[in-house]
Amino acid sequence: MLQPSNITPEDLGEGLVSVIPGKDPELAVSIKRIPVSELDLSVRIIPVCEPTLGGNESKYVMDCLESNWISSAGKFIPAFEEKFAAECGCKYGAACANGTVALHLGLAALGLEPGDEVIVPTFTMIASINAIAYTGATPVLIDSEPHTWNMDVNQLADKITPKTKAIMPVHIYGHPVDMDPVMELAEKHGLFVL
Repeated sequence: MLQPSNITPEDLGEGLVSVIPGKDPELAVSIKRIPVSELDLSVRIIPVCEPTLGGNESKYVMDCLESNWISSAGKFIPAFEEKFAAECGCKYGAACANGTVALHLGLAALGLEPGDEVIVPTFTMIASINAIAYTGATPVLIDSEPHTWNMDVNQLADKITPKTKAIMPVHIYGHPVDMDPVMELAEKHGLFVL
């Protein structure tokens, strides 16, 4: 187990001390408060993400800790990959550390290269754009429609160019993108949908 070090700046020498960051500067942020309605908003708020932990989670965590396999290997990852692949009707599955890695892996598997374009909504998290950028491809942004905040599929056809290789719809807050027109355009133009 790692222990804190008691090395003094003198022990490190002048060269190393100069590259060690100092204390983070204090940040003073002034935010103008938004007026709150007289209504009790707490009963009307729907959380964006709320975990459901009601089963064997603590047992599985303890199993990982006791076996000393807390990341990258152990019995849970291959079991998850196999079951997930079977559920999706695929031969293989690959667990990823996070959604950004999963999107990057998916786009890389499509063989995207610099100069290729991927259509993506403006309202998404930065992971979507980063994954496209990691492949060297160019994100092409589509604005949101006002009811669900999903990509406005009516703008999709106008954004397709000879460089377009894929469409990346992002389903916002539980509202699915209208996938029928997306898939029709993708099929018509030979595009991937991720």
